[in-house]
Amino acid sequence: MAKKIGLLPCLVLGLVLSVAGAPADASPGPTAAAHLTPGAAHGALRVGLVQRVLEDRVLVLTNRQRRAHGCRALRGSAALRKAARGHTVTMATRGVMSHQLPGEVKFSTRITRAGYTRWRLVAENVARGFSGPAAVVQAWMKSPGHRRNMLNCRLRDLGVGVVLHNGQLWWTQNFGRR
Repeated sequence: MAKKIGLLPCLVLGLVLSVAGAPADASPGPTAAAHLTPGAAHGALRVGLVQRVLEDRVLVLTNRQRRAHGCRALRGSAALRKAARGHTVTMATRGVMSHQLPGEVKFSTRITRAGYTRWRLVAENVARGFSGPAAVVQAWMKSPGHRRNMLNCRLRDLGVGVVLHNGQLWWTQNFGRR
């Protein structure tokens, strides 16, 4: 009997296969396709789609946790996603997980520069090495500081960034309230 495989595992496998064949300096971000050949552009677009699916799934799982703990759901924010993706790429390419890397501005400045302006409150979670959205959300929920950010009912918006680099997934959540 054939085993049915869900959409998310198939997309993750496609991401792994696409990135494994990409040059080491290829960025999985939405602008990567502008510098690639038509065949490579198709692969970059596929990677971007998978990236978005994984990021959106983190938002869904985070909101599930928030509702279970009495908080309203977070809204997805394009500006916060831009900030989260940018920081995730920086962490992955440097091979260091941190909220502020040497020479980098603090996360609140990154968030503002990405277009999330006039905010009253921001927060950030980072992680690396978890196999997928459920694993990273579960890990964040087990960490007191990360959990506090996820369950902070004053926060209203979320942007998630995920990057696959050298076989490892890197994650950032940027939270905000205007």
